[in-house]
Amino acid sequence: MTARDAPRPRAVLFDLDDTLLDWQTAVHVSWETVCAEAAPRLGADAAALRRAIQREGARFWADEAAVAGYRVRPLASRREIVRLALRAEGLDEAPADALARHSLAELRERIVPFPDALDTLDALRAVGYRLALVTNGSADTQRAKIERWGLEARFEAIVVEGEFGRGKPDPAVFAHALTGTGAAPADAWMVGDNLYADIGGAQAAGIHGVWIHRDRLPFPDDPPAWPGRRIGHLAELRAALDAAPAP
Repeated sequence: MTARDAPRPRAVLFDLDDTLLDWQTAVHVSWETVCAEAAPRLGADAAALRRAIQREGARFWADEAAVAGYRVRPLASRREIVRLALRAEGLDEAPADALARHSLAELRERIVPFPDALDTLDALRAVGYRLALVTNGSADTQRAKIERWGLEARFEAIVVEGEFGRGKPDPAVFAHALTGTGAAPADAWMVGDNLYADIGGAQAAGIHGVWIHRDRLPFPDDPPAWPGRRIGHLAELRAALDAAPAP
């Protein structure tokens, strides 16, 4: 089904991080802060340490399926990435746990919604769309974000990997979310930034996938899934919904 053919849905499913909440910026700023504070104690260059963490993090998460278990263990994944970065820089690995804890605390303080996120959810609800939130990650981490930004009241269904026991791209996750909205797969769209988890998973469940790149994610040459639509920001989603043919 092409983007033009996809009918207007009854339900819209959303990813959380880097779709509704600006996780990427918070990650960058939190690591910059941690590295700047820790580097003098470690006898390291802050910029070099930050680059090492970024490099090792990219390697660690490159095969998302292989490290899926770490999605619900945010401290453990950060500890391992920091340990690998310290080793790569020839530094003592002992501070890895403390640096990981510090970075996680800094990250949680800095995550905020994108300027268009809450208004879009409220606007869609006001015209009758049924909304669901589908997010990977640990229950405590994701629920803290949901509570902080008043998201629970905006969704008919919320599926958190750490609570449900499965995560995206498992089609069962999307099916469970749809149960809460009362919509069939053909009557739903999924909006997310992750081509593997959000788009591939949604399409495997029979849901129209809308990839949001926020003008900062390049589309890969060999993507794990081809989205039905590509949007930069949520205003484009609202326009696409308005323009979609009636079911």
